Amino acid sequence: MSGQARIWGADDAHPGAIEREKSALPSPRVLVIDKDNLHRMIICRAADKAGYVPAGAANLAEAIKLVQSAAFDCILLDLSLGREATSGFLSRLGAIGCETKILAMGDCDAPGCYETQRLAKSLALDVGEPVAKPVDVGMLRYRLEQLRVQGALQRGLVAA
Repeated sequence: MSGQARIWGADDAHPGAIEREKSALPSPRVLVIDKDNLHRMIICRAADKAGYVPAGAANLAEAIKLVQSAAFDCILLDLSLGREATSGFLSRLGAIGCETKILAMGDCDAPGCYETQRLAKSLALDVGEPVAKPVDVGMLRYRLEQLRVQGALQRGLVAA
């Protein structure tokens, strides 16, 4: 032994360090909007495992009430709720100046998905890459974990 202290780098972090750092971050909130109860429960569970506090809404009326009563860090929006309803919901979010990250869920190759992305961007909403359905739970969890860390970095809660 040389008597010098070992400095851990990012590549050789202590095995539990990453988990401790994730658990030290504040728990962000996610709103899961999906009309299918089973899908909503599965997605909420994945969000919970990614460190989020999930809230579920079966329709857009419930979602609007939740958005007006609580702050969310992410909204997962099921596109199968219908093009007109989804457009109305996004317009409402734009009107209130929503800054929450929005991820559309559905058939990512369908024209409705592209239209939703374009509309959200035109309303100055923070829209991310859509999530394909059926949802790959592992991939969704990974994306949510990444969003959680990015949000913490932006708020200055974690050193880069």
